[in-house]
Amino acid sequence: MNYKEIEELKSALTDMMKKGCILTIPAFRTGGRIVSVGFKPYWTNPVDSKIEKIEINLIDSRGRIIPLNIYNIIGYKLAFLDDRNVEDSKNISLDIHSYTNARSRNSEEYDTLHLEISEISDE
Repeated sequence: MNYKEIEELKSALTDMMKKGCILTIPAFRTGGRIVSVGFKPYWTNPVDSKIEKIEINLIDSRGRIIPLNIYNIIGYKLAFLDDRNVEDSKNISLDIHSYTNARSRNSEEYDTLHLEISEISDE
């Protein structure tokens, strides 16, 4: 990832939190309303090529807080976007690529976590 891609991802996640969107993680069979998003490092430098950690807190349907920490993010891919840009979209699917040191059996160099983010309708 480059500086621009890092800032775009951080901006998209922050905007979705401000809208009160629902985050679903199919691999974990969990989801809830996004209530906070944090990044390490908070300030991105032009030489950065990864995000060390993304912290997302969700509130599920029972009112429980679910913390989600994703480490060593080296890239992402927009799997689905229902509008021309992220800011106007109501439904987004992201594949987050993270690097792990334990790569013994898998031939891929990164793990992928699929996230589905949707805006709550007022209907």
